Amino acid sequence: MDLIAKDVKALDPYSPPKTTSSSPVRAKEPETVECVVSWVLPPDSVMVQLAEGVARIDVSAIAPGVEPERLFAPGQKLTGTIRDGLLTITSGIHTIADAVAHARAGIILPALVLNEKRVALFPGLVVRHASQMEPGSVIVIRIELSGRADGKAWKISAEEAPNPESITPALPFCVGAEPWIDWSPPTAKSPVETAEPIELADSQPLPGVEETAPTEEHALATTGESETPQEPVAHTAVHADVASALELIRTTLHTLDETNRRLEAESAEVRRAASNQKPAGPVPSPGAGGAALNQAQRQVALLTRERIELVGDLTRALRDADTLAVENTTLAHENDRLREIVRIEQARAAHARQLSREIAAGADAGPLFTEPAEQFRHEIYVEWVTRIPASSKADMPLAEYDLADGFLPSVEQIQGIDRSKIVAVAVEVLTGIADTSPGRDMHRLRSGPKGNNGFVEHAEHGTAWRVALQSGVAAARRMHFWRGTAGRVMFASVGIHDDMDI
Repeated sequence: MDLIAKDVKALDPYSPPKTTSSSPVRAKEPETVECVVSWVLPPDSVMVQLAEGVARIDVSAIAPGVEPERLFAPGQKLTGTIRDGLLTITSGIHTIADAVAHARAGIILPALVLNEKRVALFPGLVVRHASQMEPGSVIVIRIELSGRADGKAWKISAEEAPNPESITPALPFCVGAEPWIDWSPPTAKSPVETAEPIELADSQPLPGVEETAPTEEHALATTGESETPQEPVAHTAVHADVASALELIRTTLHTLDETNRRLEAESAEVRRAASNQKPAGPVPSPGAGGAALNQAQRQVALLTRERIELVGDLTRALRDADTLAVENTTLAHENDRLREIVRIEQARAAHARQLSREIAAGADAGPLFTEPAEQFRHEIYVEWVTRIPASSKADMPLAEYDLADGFLPSVEQIQGIDRSKIVAVAVEVLTGIADTSPGRDMHRLRSGPKGNNGFVEHAEHGTAWRVALQSGVAAARRMHFWRGTAGRVMFASVGIHDDMDI
């Protein structure tokens, strides 16, 4: 007890790191170390021995709801990185991916009941399954369908009376260890036996605890017990390893506590028996090392727990600060990248406008084809080549299209809009840009101006569509076209807003 208290008091108080600027502190790269499990601290901590000092494993972050003693045992060797007193395991354990590969469809496995709706096939691999067993119980299930590592897409069923030889052992959490859970048939369970208290050898008393003579109640109670003598268990030699010495002290304190509880129960029984007889004098109190030792043990455990919680809070705060610093840097880089994209797109748009003006100037000089249809198709191709980037041409090809007999005459006759604008909108229709462009107001053409008029359909050409060439001006120009089920387009006419013919 004195050793534990001294170790707790010897822990250095936390001092926040000093900074000379407002910039976030850059975290150092953690160093990979090897360690050995020293002892387990329920409900969610494991202490490991390093080459210099100790560190803690936060079991709640690895497998929430699973007791640490199911995963670790003293003496196991692990490899990981240390940051702020916490060990992140990098080698020496099986992963959830290993557990998914282990849980093949058709095999029978033990599973740990977490609650009435979920079971754990492996620490961190939680699957939905209804069970009436108490949380912490081990049941047997059959893997009907293997799922994902996040616990989804699994299909399992309960095995009521499985053959023990058909059960596939659970995967060990630590490599080379025993399975992390084990199932035993209900009929094979033996009655729970009360462990006999371990008596300390007379030659090695616990430091700080005075020896006392047996009390009267103890003497009376022991006469009623079995004549079979208990074999005392001697302490091992003094441990050179601090972690092993602390583990020995913890075990000894637990043994003394169990012995004190048994003696108190025996004393109460003697008092009840003596109350029906003539008083035999005052009943002496339990010897030293009972309630006082239990209270001291609780105080040390409380101090240790508070220290661990403070370290955990500090670790989380530093981790949050590092995360915010990384996010801030990422956002700054993303902002720079978006600015560069905007600059490139602006330059590309300016280049496209310049090419469009040059093409328009060339078109004003005269047609390149004698046939109007070939000239219009050439203008559509040139617009598509100059407007669509090279990286997007494969995803935005020109759809197959035809020109109705009255389309080109309507293009020549329409007033108030440039021919280049008609060509540009035609390219948007053929590449699918107009389908999602709000300014084009593309919709199916009705047979009349009212909303209850039916849509215009053609047995050969498909559905009639209308797309805006202009917006926000009087008698805004519109273009009508047909689109078949295979996506082939036939441009029909160009007119004003009130023109519903096609």
